[in-house]
Parts: sequence; structure tokens; C-alpha cells
Amino acid sequence: MDRRCSSCKTHKGKRYCLRNNKHLCWVCCNDTRVDYKCPKECEYKAANPKKINQINIKSDSLSEFNDFLDKFILKLLAKENPLFDNQIPLQIKDTLKGKELLTEKLSSLKMNKMMATIYEKHLNINLNSKKIQASKSFEDVGKDFLQNIGELKWQNLSKYFVKKTESTIEKYIERLQKRKELISLEYFMFLASGTSKNGSEAFSSAEINYKYDISIIFKHINDEWLIDDLIFGEINLIYSETDTIKHIAYALSKAEYDRALQLLTQAEEIYYLSPDIQYYWGLYHSLTGDVDKALNCFNEASVLDSTLVEAFYNQAFIYHSANMLDKAKEFYQKTLDIDEKYINALNNLGTICLHEQNKKEARRYFQMCLGINPNFNFAVENLKKTEE
Repeated sequence: MDRRCSSCKTHKGKRYCLRNNKHLCWVCCNDTRVDYKCPKECEYKAANPKKINQINIKSDSLSEFNDFLDKFILKLLAKENPLFDNQIPLQIKDTLKGKELLTEKLSSLKMNKMMATIYEKHLNINLNSKKIQASKSFEDVGKDFLQNIGELKWQNLSKYFVKKTESTIEKYIERLQKRKELISLEYFMFLASGTSKNGSEAFSSAEINYKYDISIIFKHINDEWLIDDLIFGEINLIYSETDTIKHIAYALSKAEYDRALQLLTQAEEIYYLSPDIQYYWGLYHSLTGDVDKALNCFNEASVLDSTLVEAFYNQAFIYHSANMLDKAKEFYQKTLDIDEKYINALNNLGTICLHEQNKKEARRYFQMCLGINPNFNFAVENLKKTEE
């Protein structure tokens, strides 16, 4: 159920407010809890900090925390405070004496870059926030990535991905350019973020154009966050891909092609960059007799993942079946470049050599098969043919 915030009617109302008995988005939750009057039973209740540079609240994303920080500081600056000689910062910020006092007092506090930047913004002072060292968070990377998409700067996207083959990154970008949600991207807001226990992986889920969800998976490599994968849906769906593929495989194995088609169509909407989904599209088209579509899907899968051995093998098998033997040999070899013990590829290369009357080479391939599995009957029978 896509429940909108009861307050703003705009964003998704992800949490139930015990104070107002309404479902709120995190923006409206921050607007409410910044006064520190929420009931103690609420897990999102904000506790009034003892020090103005030590804010500790529950938040589902960095965006939410930074938004609360901004609202907290603005509220703080509108009141008398002992730190500023019981004066109201927003009232003295435009006088020379007031500006000097604010700069002196705030510069004496330890604070992170975001907090310093917010104080600088509201008070128009210089706390040297640019000199505070702060590497980009994974959510910052996600924001930059989506911002570039919103500006249709597709050429900039490659730098955000975990380093893969150039053709794989190009394929990612090519496919992303076909998604209607991204072509018309005008607004996004991060709803939830999190990191793994060891800090090497993270995720961020965002709402796009007040309607769609996108979740981005990050990896921390060489002291920077890079995008490893993304899906069009909430983050919990990332863990459902394996089960989805199992259901697709089962439907294909039982020749339930209508069911397989339904599952594949739904899965591709979510797991749009998944090489496995493209691979099973290839199997579906192979089994339903559309060889050209099957070949295209297996090729798509092999570009999305240059190590997906089954995608290369199935391309080879299609070429072999069409008697395009040179192409078949090329793709059987690509299969073996990934897995030198892929026994079916070795056996089929042997049959091509046997067809070409190159019995010596054929025998070598069949013997390699039997070295892997002495009971591989196809190789046993084919080896006998080389001796006839």
C-alpha cells in the first residue's frame, strides 16, 4: 500500500506518529520532533542534547539526519543561549560585534563538516568548514548520481560504478536511458539508508518524482563509495531476486511458459540491470522457439556480466545448432576462457572438430572431458567415433 504522509500529502508516510496519530514522512516527522515534545514511547523521539554540537537521534537516512540538524540549529539560533552570552544569535549576526562573538564561540566547538556548514549558512559567518576533512558518504554519491541523471548528463555516470568492463558500464547506461522514471527525473528524496556491520557495503533507497522507488547498493573500495547495483523498488526486494529466479527456473522446467513470462516481466521491472534475468529471458525464448530473441538476451546477459559463463555457452550452442560453426567455436572458447573445465563446451568443440575431420583435435577435447569426468557418456561415445 502506497500510504502518503498525512501532513504534507506528498511524500510516503513511512512511520506512525504516536503524538498526532498519523502516518508521517521523515520531513514532517522532523518538523514535529524538533521541539522535543514527542512521547517517550516513540522510537523516533528526539532527546534534547546537552551540547549543541552533539546531536544523537534515530534517523533512517543521512538526508533525514541532516534535515533534522538544520531544523535543530535554526531553532537553537532563534533563542537566547548561555554560549552566546544569553543573546539571540539570529538577532546579533548582522552586527560586527555579534558576528565576532558567534564566530569565536562556535569555532571553539568540535563539529563535523555538515554542522559547521549549517551554522555558516544561517549566520553568514566563516567557520572554515571547507577545511574540515570529510570524504563523500555513500548517500552523497547516490545524490550526485541521481542529480546527473536528472540533468541528463548520462556521460558522467560511468565514474560512479564499481569498476567493471567498459562494455558492461556502457550497457548499464544504455539501459538506464530507457527507463521512463529516469528520463523524466525532476525530484528525488532518500527515504532510508544503512551500512553493513563491517562498513564495506551500504544502501540507499530514494523516492523518485513522488511516485517511484529506486534502491542503490554501494561498495566501499579504496576509500570511496561506488555503486555496485541498483533496483527499481524498495531495498527489501534486493534479497528477493534469488527466490524470483528460482520460481522462473521452476516454471520453465515445467514448461509453464505463461507463468514464466509473467514472472520475467515483473522481475525485469525491478532487477533491471540483472544479467541473470536477461539469461532467463534467453532460456524462455529458446524454449518457446524465438531463437533471435534468445540470442539477443544471452548477449545482453553476457555484456552485463562478462563472467556469466552460461550466457556465453548458450550463445555458442545457438550458433552451433544453426551450423554457424566459426561463431560457435568463438563462443565455446569464450566459455572456456571463463571456466576451462566447462565440460559441455569442451565436448561440443570436439564434435565440431570431428565434423571438420580434425580427429586429432577432436580426440584431445574428448579426452579433456574424460579427465574432468570419466563417466561423461557423450565424450565416451564421441571418442569412439574418432577411432572408427
